[in-house]
Amino acid sequence: MSTHSLSRAAARAAGLAALAAGAIAAGSCVSERSTSTTSVADCITPPAAAGLPVVFIKQFTYVPAQLHVSAGARVAWVNCETDGTPHTVTADDASFNSGLLNANDVYIRTIPAAGAVPYHCDLHPFMKASVIAD
Repeated sequence: MSTHSLSRAAARAAGLAALAAGAIAAGSCVSERSTSTTSVADCITPPAAAGLPVVFIKQFTYVPAQLHVSAGARVAWVNCETDGTPHTVTADDASFNSGLLNANDVYIRTIPAAGAVPYHCDLHPFMKASVIAD
């Protein structure tokens, strides 16, 4: 490998590290599938979800990817995609499925018992997250 190639690789690695550090400092999340950050600052919590823990769906990511709640809590998921991409919220054990959530749609579900509830998007199986009830 030439010195020029090593310099470009080092510069790219430094840039990616800076991007991740900036995302952490800004309170955003870094997707495991890309080097971009997901900001939910422009997402709006609909009135139906007021006062509930909310998971935002944006840029093919659930934010936060892991949500801690008390057993019996109601949780809201809001699709914040600006390009109209639909998603689902589907429990891995098939105990619930939101159906298609279009832009700005909200899905509310009670997490009845303690334990982890992993879920995914049926349309985009790489999208995964979980709710953990205590």
